[in-house]
Amino acid sequence: MTKPTATFDAESVRKSWDDAADIYAEGQRSGRDYYRYEFFGPAQLSTCGDVQGQRLLDVGCGNGYFSRAMAECGARVTGIDISPRMIEHSKQQEAEAPLGIEFRVLDAATLPEDFRAQSFDIATSCLALQDMPQIDKVFKGIRTVLRPGGRFVASITHPCTDTPFRRWQRDTAGSKQWLCVDRYFERGAFQYTWQEWGREFTTEAMHAPLQDWFDWIIGAGFQLRSLQEPQPTLEALRSRPELHDAARVPYYLIFDLVRQ
Repeated sequence: MTKPTATFDAESVRKSWDDAADIYAEGQRSGRDYYRYEFFGPAQLSTCGDVQGQRLLDVGCGNGYFSRAMAECGARVTGIDISPRMIEHSKQQEAEAPLGIEFRVLDAATLPEDFRAQSFDIATSCLALQDMPQIDKVFKGIRTVLRPGGRFVASITHPCTDTPFRRWQRDTAGSKQWLCVDRYFERGAFQYTWQEWGREFTTEAMHAPLQDWFDWIIGAGFQLRSLQEPQPTLEALRSRPELHDAARVPYYLIFDLVRQ
């Protein structure tokens, strides 16, 4: 469920994710986040390819899922997130199972102030950019800290289906019939209510049409290498039938960008 939010800035984002961090981390540990673990997460990992030995910055790392996945693939990872409580969870996992990851509380909009230019070979962001108030500034900052030719591989919620109005039409048995979306061209920040994580919580995110995303990408000095709309694999569908709706409409986008 979404509704417009009057406040969408670094402080409101930090507070909402601090408040949600414990519930979110508990939900991930319980296996609730199977879309991430069994669907778009593996798709983004595949897009990243061989990262062995590369200096990698994970932007909006949350409690560390994608940072750890990249470290397990051999990257030298630094993970940043605006939420101190999220970083506490990621550091706790690192302490329990060390992978050599450095986790830091940072606002992605201030990257050039926190890292030297050209410090990283690759940057990643797993379903976090749409939660950031200054997306254009984030793209420009990531470009600054990447070496020439460095890549930025990011996933976001799909702007065409994650619209301000979004609802599945269901039959009398509760089965999903078709997805109703509206207000695609409406730009702005919205409050999202998460209702299936054991306890309800709310966060804020930005909706913008695809045109805006490509304006931010090109304006920051990135070139598009590939664009993917991931679908669940047949194996994932067999083991997790709940993913069938994601095989019918696109839920996510993965950008594979290179610093020109």
